[in-house]
Amino acid sequence: MLEGIKEHAFLVTGASAGIGQATAVLLAKLGAKVTILARRENELLQTLEMIKPYADDASYLVADINQHNVHHQAIEQTVAKYGRFDGAFNNVGTIGNFAPLLEQSEADFDRTLTTNTKSIWLAVQAQARYFKEQQNGGVIVNTSSWLANGGLIGSTCYSASKGALDAFIRPAALELSQYGIRINNINPGGIDTQMTRKAFNHDETVLQKFANQHPRGCLGSCLDVANTVAFLLSDAAVNITGQSITVDGGYAIAGQR
Repeated sequence: MLEGIKEHAFLVTGASAGIGQATAVLLAKLGAKVTILARRENELLQTLEMIKPYADDASYLVADINQHNVHHQAIEQTVAKYGRFDGAFNNVGTIGNFAPLLEQSEADFDRTLTTNTKSIWLAVQAQARYFKEQQNGGVIVNTSSWLANGGLIGSTCYSASKGALDAFIRPAALELSQYGIRINNINPGGIDTQMTRKAFNHDETVLQKFANQHPRGCLGSCLDVANTVAFLLSDAAVNITGQSITVDGGYAIAGQR
């Protein structure tokens, strides 16, 4: 059992599907108290049903994470429900318009950077302010991507948004460590999610080719990422901060394929 998980209260955004959903369920299974947040209520309620066998008192919030007050509201709701707030997994993101640079619009760029970068900045700021005021420390994990350091045709806006997160995490860790706050990024690679499938236009042939290029010969699962997030949220990772940790089955390793 990972120390610092059981009976602790965590906020998971983007919990209506994929990695966020898998992480919320895993944290509940490990004994944590969980508040889940997403824009799509029906899908969020499905996650809530998945959590109930492990934590029937989980709370949820339907909201747009691009609004500053939402992050404060989510923290307040968590504290009101559980009497504490110990950490967050900021997982909301968009693939955006996954198209070549010359087919992108200014609106595409703005929308992707707002959702993937600005919303995380807003979340971290709100969470860090709470932890500082409480003087009990805290832990934050954000979802970045292997595309922060790699590239696919069509990923210019997405790569820019995730590259900014990886640059942000280092000075944030230096600034926040004095308040007992740890902050890290998780950088998923080829994970079998709807976002990944959308990036490849749901073309099974192309997806299989992409999967075959991984050293493991397959895409990763959402649980693969959730396990790493749980570790980073736990006391087992007490000496890890300011890092962007890739979970990609070795796909991003340079070399001959």
